[in-house]
Amino acid sequence: MHRAFELARVAALFLFGLALGLHFARMGYMPLDQSICFDGGWRWLSGELPFADYVAPNGFPVHALQAAFFALFGVDWFAYCLHAAVVNGLAVVLVDRLLVRLGLARAAASVFAACTAIAFYPPFGVPYMDQHAFFFALVALVAALEAARARTARQVQLLWWCSGVALALAYLCKQIPSVFFAPLVAWIAVWSERRVFRGLWNAAKGALATFAVVLAAGALLVPEFAYRVRTYWLDLPSEEGARRLGYVPDVGSILRRFEETRVQLDLWSITAVHLLCVPSALVGLALLRRAWREREWRWGAVLGRAAAAECVLLSCLMFIALTGNDKEIGVPLVFASTGLAAAALATLGSVGGAARRWVSRAAVLLLALIAARDAWTFGERVVATRKVNDMTFDAALAEASAAELPEEFAYLRWSVPKLVRYTPSDLRALRDYLRSRGGAFFLVGDASPLYGMLGQPSISPALWYHPALTFPVPHDPRFPEFEQRLLERFEARGVRTIVIEPRVWVGYRAPEGETPPARLITLDSFPRIRAAVDARRVAERDVGAFHVIELADV
Repeated sequence: MHRAFELARVAALFLFGLALGLHFARMGYMPLDQSICFDGGWRWLSGELPFADYVAPNGFPVHALQAAFFALFGVDWFAYCLHAAVVNGLAVVLVDRLLVRLGLARAAASVFAACTAIAFYPPFGVPYMDQHAFFFALVALVAALEAARARTARQVQLLWWCSGVALALAYLCKQIPSVFFAPLVAWIAVWSERRVFRGLWNAAKGALATFAVVLAAGALLVPEFAYRVRTYWLDLPSEEGARRLGYVPDVGSILRRFEETRVQLDLWSITAVHLLCVPSALVGLALLRRAWREREWRWGAVLGRAAAAECVLLSCLMFIALTGNDKEIGVPLVFASTGLAAAALATLGSVGGAARRWVSRAAVLLLALIAARDAWTFGERVVATRKVNDMTFDAALAEASAAELPEEFAYLRWSVPKLVRYTPSDLRALRDYLRSRGGAFFLVGDASPLYGMLGQPSISPALWYHPALTFPVPHDPRFPEFEQRLLERFEARGVRTIVIEPRVWVGYRAPEGETPPARLITLDSFPRIRAAVDARRVAERDVGAFHVIELADV
């Protein structure tokens, strides 16, 4: 009976995360960011492989998983939203497992896990590199904790391997925040293994094996693999990251960004974790030698949980401080961190008398109430409004537009940022026009889900248009190689139609003294494609807000 109840509780948590994910994922459409992993999944489903057929700075495991959802459920917006919602539900279950394993009562763990359901995927909605990186990092933490408590040597080794593989997948999704979780996994490995570094070595083998498989497959399947990895996975992202930061941040500037995040997001949980865990972490460091010598020292468990809570929170805050992303998608594990702080308090109560236990329970209840308050306000101010996607969700517009959407977008509730200058009827008209014209088309814009929904090959070798990140800017000496690949794909697929989306590029921040490229992405951004289009142009027309150029057949 107890086992059945526990399964029902965990299933309810998963379904809660799934339902919230599905509810919010369909609210609004942000073409620039929300099209990325859709097209990545379509490319994998079409047989394309990273660096061989397309380039991106990260996100490859997300694309592979999305291809699986497309294969199972069809290439449409529902399959896209379902992917993110499933991950959201799994993240809720993993947070619950993490907290229960560390001694928190199941009722309390359920509260913090349920709060995670509103902060993990719903702020962004659909599959995205950053959230999957957090997810795989969470998998790595839970696997490490399970390995520390496994009964047989085979289970221990397998779980540490899984932890290393999950960290590698997190890194392939997004370099930051993944690197911030590796020290915490390493600490669990060193602390939990009687044979020092055995767990750490097994985790490292899992990560290294994952990277070895990826690199070996790339070297065998991808022409100029080393150049493409260096250029599109290492150099361009690091150069763009340096431009976004504008400087090497010092400790003072990072702490100021931490404070800005706390104030702007109005999350009391951040303050609560800092107040409880920073002093505990400092005490833990001071007593580290004793804790190491006496592994079963009862205070070590309290201090260790508090330090883990602070480390998880700092991983989120460092992600916000060192990236240009919205702060709201940088706190998916804030309630997991709060739950870890509660686990520290619960463990503190277990090592004392009755009075300490009651104080501990009251403190855990207070943290649960703070987390519930934060989840509610975060949901109202951030998630329900679709703030992360640069819009204010308009329910009336969504209802009025439902009948105008193409069938493949039917699950979407239409609402868009102000810079998006087309309507659902424009999308439907364009879909119908491209379907009747037939043949491949080349999209100059962000609405790349059109490729998959029409069953046509994606043309650009860059997964999305982001000058200096996904492809070199025109005056960059690396640009001719990229444009040559684009031209080859353009000609090999026999493009018959050019679709120019009304859009505004948000800009490339050129270093001082460097001439920036045009802010708009147009055909003129690719001179050789412009020349090929001019040579074959036979007609032009407007289809809704989209401009279309028809080309003569080759």
